[in-house]
Amino acid sequence: MDTNGIFSVAPSQLRKASSTSIYASILQRRASKQRPSFVESEMGASSTPRSSFQTHGSESPQMSSKAGVVVTSSRQSQRRSSSASAAAAFAIATAGSTNSRLPGQTEIVVPENEELKFVRPRKESVLSSAATMRVLSVLRHWVAKHSQDFEDPKLRDLTVSFLEDILCSPALLPAENKAASQLLRLLTRDEPKKVDLAVLLAPTQAVENIETLSALEIAEQMTYIDHQIFVSIRSEEFLGQAWTKENKDQRAPHITMFSRRFNDVSRLVVSEIMRRPSQVARLQAMEKWAAVGDICRVLHNFNGVLQICAAFTNSAVFRLKKTHDKLSKTTRGTLDRLHSLVGGDGRFRGLRDALHRVDPPGIPYLGMYLSDLTFIEEGTPNFTPDGLLNFAKMRMVAHVIREIRHFQQTPYKIEYQHRAANYLRDPALLLDDDQLYKLSLLIEPKQGRLNSQSSTN
Repeated sequence: MDTNGIFSVAPSQLRKASSTSIYASILQRRASKQRPSFVESEMGASSTPRSSFQTHGSESPQMSSKAGVVVTSSRQSQRRSSSASAAAAFAIATAGSTNSRLPGQTEIVVPENEELKFVRPRKESVLSSAATMRVLSVLRHWVAKHSQDFEDPKLRDLTVSFLEDILCSPALLPAENKAASQLLRLLTRDEPKKVDLAVLLAPTQAVENIETLSALEIAEQMTYIDHQIFVSIRSEEFLGQAWTKENKDQRAPHITMFSRRFNDVSRLVVSEIMRRPSQVARLQAMEKWAAVGDICRVLHNFNGVLQICAAFTNSAVFRLKKTHDKLSKTTRGTLDRLHSLVGGDGRFRGLRDALHRVDPPGIPYLGMYLSDLTFIEEGTPNFTPDGLLNFAKMRMVAHVIREIRHFQQTPYKIEYQHRAANYLRDPALLLDDDQLYKLSLLIEPKQGRLNSQSSTN
């Protein structure tokens, strides 16, 4: 024993201690409020665990034949408290343990002349700490809200491997085991077969027409096609106004595809109305498409509602006053209800209220969110005046994307039908703007101001 009251050993030896024995030394230190000494136990020495503690007046501690750390002190406290007795009893029980270690327990080797400190093994510290459940909660949120990220095979394999390592730990709490198992099932489950958008949107030749198809069939297939494109939009396509750049087909391919589909369906509605040779046929077409729009509203396909409303506000259709006057009261009421839903104030207040009231599945009007993102990007800088990242802007962008992702999670229970889908994808039915306006002029020619005044007289 040296002058500091600490026993020394040969320089060539190392001290080995189990984490359980070190707990005993910490308890002894707190109880006696004196500096404890750590003595190496030599294998083969004969003593009992109780003789490991130094008694008053003893010169040196006896060595224990068991593995572990013997806790002793060169000076004994004057008053032996109950906590010290409890710590001593705990140390006796743990110091006299056998050489076999508990599951997850590892030996700690401390070099000579270096103070022994409590160090928890890395594996045990990760799996037994309060952070384990927090990490699993973050992973659960990531998998549930941003499942598209795990389409990357490397990220998916690393996450699965991490969860498997956690489940192999015997020190895992039941709640942690349950959370890790659920995440592992989510990542390893068989994904539903994805629809090939190139095949789905391929041009076809329609056999059916608007007279042979019901409004329900058209509305359902409009919803099916729109939803397949909508759920394919990745979150990064909404960043940096990628849909407005020259390379938008590479940076935001699905947003571009969704916008192109919107224009094609709206043009189809206008073309079908203007192609009809008689006023009666045009009225029937308008009533059919108004019914399609109302069914889209019931299906929460607000993108389809906007497609129909955009067609009825097209200049070629909107100027047909005589035709609109002949519409039935029911059809006019349906159109007014659809127009009031989408709103004309530029802020889509009615549409926003409707989206907040409904539950998925649903298809929002994407142009509303793109306008919000454009306003945020152009009106808010990326960095603060101090040169720091503007987290307020990032939160606003994340809030918009979160609303979009909310409707991407739940699929429709609508099956694909070739009859109506082929009709909606036939490019031969589409007329360009010049053709549509010429047909509109043939149906209801322009009247000069003098002619209109003479007709009123």
